Amino acid sequence: MTVKFPKVLFALAAVAGLVWCGQAEAVSRFTNSLGQVFVPVGGTPVLFCIWDTRVQDYSMFATETHRTWPKPVFTQDATHPAVNVTWEDSQAFCAWLTQKERKDGVISASQAYRLPSDEEWSLAVGLTNEPGATPSEKHRKITHVYPWGNTWPPPKNSGNFADESLVAQKKDAFHVIEGYNDGYADTSPVGAFAANRFGLYDMGGNVWQWCQDWYDAGQRGRVLRGGSCVSTPGMLLLSYRNTLSPSHSHPYIGFRCVLGATPEKF
Repeated sequence: MTVKFPKVLFALAAVAGLVWCGQAEAVSRFTNSLGQVFVPVGGTPVLFCIWDTRVQDYSMFATETHRTWPKPVFTQDATHPAVNVTWEDSQAFCAWLTQKERKDGVISASQAYRLPSDEEWSLAVGLTNEPGATPSEKHRKITHVYPWGNTWPPPKNSGNFADESLVAQKKDAFHVIEGYNDGYADTSPVGAFAANRFGLYDMGGNVWQWCQDWYDAGQRGRVLRGGSCVSTPGMLLLSYRNTLSPSHSHPYIGFRCVLGATPEKF
């Protein structure tokens, strides 16, 4: 039987080392000091943040650590996903939050924030038994499975994708999903669209999300998942992997944290 702990009891028990047993299913829901909400995902040993890391979360980190953070040319509010964040920046954020919350007794010394692994991200969107060993080998191997289901184009209000508002607001020849309009030419507030079955928002669209892994054995780039501002069926597949240098930033790249045991290196 799954035991559900209130948030306060979970925080106290976690500090005492009573709850965390390597299985996220031991806890039903956890809210950290930044107000980020974490939930279990079946088959993984971690709790996933239900949102991408928000502007308000990353702003606190950037301010306290005096970190340079270029803003995008478009307007965002505090609840939009933080963008222009490199893989290296996301690692620094996770390390900062881990140290801060261990010190404050919010999490235990055996817990840490990090990026999800590529496999954990797949499980969080319902992809199991993907063929291949590395992200590059798994890339696009499972077809016709999108964030909203198995049909194309996406139904109304399925997520923040490359839609006709790009043309309407930017007056440029963007490739868009014909007939689809989500109302956002750029990023949208986290949680603006429906969550998936695990309670996770924006696991397709809004911003690309960094994962821990290298894309392949050559270690030329880190993995990105989620399909931000794209319009083709192939790039919106849940099995689609993007890859970029860990020092690369972009106005449509952000990240999502998970909470688990002190991580191994990827």
